[in-house]
Amino acid sequence: MTRIRIAVIGAGLAGLSCARELARTDADITVFERSRGLGGRLATRRSGELAFDHGAQFLTARGRPFVRYIETAVRSECAGAWRPRILEDQRRFDEPIDDWLVGTPGMSSIVRPLAHGLRIRTGVLVRELLRGRKGWELDTDAGRLPGAFDAVAVAIPAPGALTLLGPHGRAFRQLTSVGMAPCWTTMAAFAEPLAALAEQAYRYTNGSLAWAANDSSKPGRAAGPQTWVLHSSPRWAERQLEADAEQAARLLLKEFSEALGESLPVPVSLQAHRWRLALVEQPLGLPCLADEEIAAGACGDWCTAPRAEAAFDSGRALARSLLSAVGLSAAPARRH
Repeated sequence: MTRIRIAVIGAGLAGLSCARELARTDADITVFERSRGLGGRLATRRSGELAFDHGAQFLTARGRPFVRYIETAVRSECAGAWRPRILEDQRRFDEPIDDWLVGTPGMSSIVRPLAHGLRIRTGVLVRELLRGRKGWELDTDAGRLPGAFDAVAVAIPAPGALTLLGPHGRAFRQLTSVGMAPCWTTMAAFAEPLAALAEQAYRYTNGSLAWAANDSSKPGRAAGPQTWVLHSSPRWAERQLEADAEQAARLLLKEFSEALGESLPVPVSLQAHRWRLALVEQPLGLPCLADEEIAAGACGDWCTAPRAEAAFDSGRALARSLLSAVGLSAAPARRH
């Protein structure tokens, strides 16, 4: 008997949680990721001896499925608790109110247990989905892939999901209602610790900055120059969206210095990354978006809330919809 083939596009938290749930069947699952690494916005930028969590800074776990997964990640030494001193709009906290969890030695490590044992093809950009009599075909930047898939899960930001799925059904027009905002990230490394700064994390609700953190204060980080990550506010990023990376890095570091009221030393490394689709401002309002008649759907944090756990739950919800579409049932989940 020919095994059912399912393609998952995107190897962030949503895509990998979807693929892991699908893999509880005897279906043949392949994950396609345009980047070289895994994790999506759970991202770590490495540059020589330096490493920066330039995407999501931490996550929290509330629902039982995600709590159990995080417990697995902690046991696998892929995650740990981070309890920084925080300054939030002039209010000081000795540690976070919620438990903050980070990947070790970088945020991208959190997805390693999900990815274990899955067939993942990195460096593959899926440009178009083609639906024919034999199923779904994937047209990539390297050409059309051989063979067809019985179902397809799209686990990328909503605008990209609309590009791929929009031509295949009215249900996917709902993706136009999702609102996402950009963010500029500055990554700075200093030869000596910034001793004048008492806090390890700064949160802002007004102005150009949204976040600043001492990445070196997170568990499992390598010794060396002290690394800091700054996130712009969405509105600042919109105004500076087309700035070059060097200019954005300098401007955001200047904003941080002014917010602190402190002069900062010249960093030994300064770079920036632009996230065009970083933050969910208007979610879809559904756990996932699926059309079971054509065995296709989309998932992500943009479905319900701007949280890592929302991406995890959305991926699992889409997997269940696609399994129903192709007539498969997942094996009972095992306790880790």
